[in-house]
Amino acid sequence: MTKAILRTAITGGIGSGKSFVCQLLQQRGIDVYDCDAAAKRLMRDSEPLRQQLTRLIGPDTYRDGQLNKAAVAAFMMQSEENTLAVNHLVHPAVFRDFLDSGKEWVESAILFESGLYRYVDRAVCVTAPEEVRIQRVMERDGISRQKTLEWMAKQMPQEEVLGRCDFEIVNDGQHDLAEQVDRLLDQIKNITQNNNITRKEKMQLTILSIAGKPGLYKLVSRGKANLIVEALDETHKRMPAFATDRVTSLADIAMYTDAEDVPLMTILAALRDKEEGKPVSFNYKKASSKELRDFFADRVLPSFDQDRVHDSDIRKLLQWYNILIKNEITNFEEQLSPTEGDNVDDRMEKE
Repeated sequence: MTKAILRTAITGGIGSGKSFVCQLLQQRGIDVYDCDAAAKRLMRDSEPLRQQLTRLIGPDTYRDGQLNKAAVAAFMMQSEENTLAVNHLVHPAVFRDFLDSGKEWVESAILFESGLYRYVDRAVCVTAPEEVRIQRVMERDGISRQKTLEWMAKQMPQEEVLGRCDFEIVNDGQHDLAEQVDRLLDQIKNITQNNNITRKEKMQLTILSIAGKPGLYKLVSRGKANLIVEALDETHKRMPAFATDRVTSLADIAMYTDAEDVPLMTILAALRDKEEGKPVSFNYKKASSKELRDFFADRVLPSFDQDRVHDSDIRKLLQWYNILIKNEITNFEEQLSPTEGDNVDDRMEKE
């Protein structure tokens, strides 16, 4: 049996010192994949990528077999669309190369902007005060303060990056970096060891509904002041969710009946059994109120409270069921059961 790879990303804004943190990891025997260096190597040596770039930019992309950096830079500076077009070729090539490398650690300055975050299990943000970062870049690259600020403005704000990461290393010149790196490695080791849990615990998921946003979301991690969630759609986009977003776990939802309220996972399981694990066979989007309620009473929950359960509640439940089935989340009794700290005390929201 092969060992499962759990990938960790190191990220941070310009001047944060993430590369130095990666050097400390290298000293501890950890081989870190460098996305920036890999992009340059692949643009130079990967024949498929060379052909794609040549078709996009033109015959001057390579001269005498060497990458014409000036031509590439000129093309990208013409428009934001050109820059995105180049990135859409280079980034996937880097992702594939990283996954093929077998390495468990990766350094990327644009972890979230590029989409690389989708391929890692956890992220570490290296932070530093803004003024410290400015001075580091000015001294390192010999550029003006204004130019440094322009570069920083093009990146995702440090606070947003930190909010989407699982760990933080503070590189402000005051905190001991070596001590923080060692503590990080201990934390990750403990997390890995604690993953040896029972099958039922492994199967449990936290699926969320966010007020004002369509669809459902899977909880990825908990930040200091927010949650990191992943959309259960074709984009699988990850984003932060805050307390003000009115986030509700499906494990916390129940539906009114004429007797005891029934947890949502029980209702979903009944629907799954009736539909034989397939999407809803009934066109609930166009059904009349009577047709909708007759279907729900006959196929799903005969005792639902006809006065307190609205049509919108039923349509939303059926929509959620289809989303879960599409994402191969079908063992509702285990996967959506309340975890420690959950309480089934919310109801289907009325629209």
